Amino acid sequence: MARWDGDLIVMDAAETVAVCDAAPDAIVIATHMEALDHATISRKDLRHAAEAKGIAPSRLMIPEDGETVVLGKP
Repeated sequence: MARWDGDLIVMDAAETVAVCDAAPDAIVIATHMEALDHATISRKDLRHAAEAKGIAPSRLMIPEDGETVVLGKP
């Protein structure tokens, strides 16, 4: 996995879930999933980790490759 000064350069599941917990009113969007050779987790595994902590899909969005995410009121 790619590191910078010994630290991962992308978040893992635990760090992503921690961001969701730290910002309960935010919508977190996980990007670059499975698109990088140094990805730390799959979409499926991240979703499972979020569900285990009670984080709804509306709070942690994990778009598919090429999917467009629209935020705001229509």
